[in-house]
Amino acid sequence: MPTRTKHVPGMVNIRDTGGLRGPDGRRVRPGVLLRGPAPADADALRALAALGVRGVVDLRTPGELRPGGDPARELPGLPVLRRPLDGDITLLRTAPWPGPDAYLAYYRSLLPAAAAVAADLLALIAGGGPLPVYLCCTAGKDRTGVVCALALRGLGVRLADVVGDFALTGRAYRTLPGVPAQPHWAARFTPAQFAARTASPPCQIRTLLAELEHTHGSVRGYLAQHGLSRPTWHAARESALTTTHLTTLQK
Repeated sequence: MPTRTKHVPGMVNIRDTGGLRGPDGRRVRPGVLLRGPAPADADALRALAALGVRGVVDLRTPGELRPGGDPARELPGLPVLRRPLDGDITLLRTAPWPGPDAYLAYYRSLLPAAAAVAADLLALIAGGGPLPVYLCCTAGKDRTGVVCALALRGLGVRLADVVGDFALTGRAYRTLPGVPAQPHWAARFTPAQFAARTASPPCQIRTLLAELEHTHGSVRGYLAQHGLSRPTWHAARESALTTTHLTTLQK
């Protein structure tokens, strides 16, 4: 199987969720769901289209869109679905070095809105429309990480693989050499602050999912409370999971 990491000039942390292990020996089908940071301009959007992306789900709020530099005009054949997702960022904003507990509090505040987006994302995958779908927020880390984890775990992807995929974000951003290479949204951060805010310890998403499963029985059950019907769930699994043998998963 080709590497899951996808390369777009000027963007990091883009990857295909294909190959992650699902139930009954199945795996996520490559070319169904990609995740990463939001495209900063029309050139980046065109680069995503060249990767085969056929739809974008953008979790940024209106205030995060860059005037004049954001690809607000959709490319022909590449619709952008705006699903603004926001939570309580008080701890992240006030702490110079926010740790896992601050991020976990933020992730909890994203629920249940993130669950509704995850349910809609699975409906897109189930609907038989053009795939893959590209899920993004500003950095492709927190909101994207939470929604992606909910969707994947809702499909039955193994917890270890969901957690491992989440942790890859920190690794991707650690490849940047320093401030000049940092994305526009991180221009105000020192290299150390940037490293702290792009770290993705697996404990963050593992704890969030464990809490949901303890309280609601399963992530699928939680998503069902926020719009995911049983027929849509079945159709999403048929679309997203494959029994075809895949070679060793590459990062």
